[in-house]
Amino acid sequence: MSKLYELSTDFQNLFDMFEEINNWSPDTDADGQPIDSEGNVIENPTAYKVQMLNGWFDTLEGIEGEFEMKAENIAAFIKSLKAQSDILKNEETALKKRRDTKDRQIESLKTYLLNQMKAIGRKKIDMPKAVISIRNNAPSLVVDDELELINWAEENDMDSFLNYQLPKIKKSEVKKACKDNMNIPYVHMESKESLTIK
Repeated sequence: MSKLYELSTDFQNLFDMFEEINNWSPDTDADGQPIDSEGNVIENPTAYKVQMLNGWFDTLEGIEGEFEMKAENIAAFIKSLKAQSDILKNEETALKKRRDTKDRQIESLKTYLLNQMKAIGRKKIDMPKAVISIRNNAPSLVVDDELELINWAEENDMDSFLNYQLPKIKKSEVKKACKDNMNIPYVHMESKESLTIK
């Protein structure tokens, strides 16, 4: 059985052959008689050409049938995969919501427990189901005023404190301007083909 891309090549070859058949005229032998590619005399060149065209159409129908069947099967498989993907996406969304809820509950209860232990001066609780302890984490930086810190860093040549980023292009605005026939260099509008399966 041919692969789908091989059938596509067959289509191209077949259409090339159609041109050859349409432009065909027989060679002749030493006596001036029309002959085929194997040197056999052709009694009726017109009928011979019609026969070649009929054979071409039969081949086309065979390839079309096989191609369409393969394309349909692949499209059906794509639809099946899409349905599975949608189910997984919905499950992922639902699971993420559930996980986020659990994470918020965890943080809330940990904060409550930490505050309660600090309130009664307990650093550790050792129980059969859990060992709970308060530890001193490594210091983390807290920026009190971002804008003032940025200004200070720039004024004092402390660029190593700052992360400079290139401006980002607002493609939606540029696209709108292009649609309004504004002449903008370094961009162009382009349409691409896509496959739809229903």
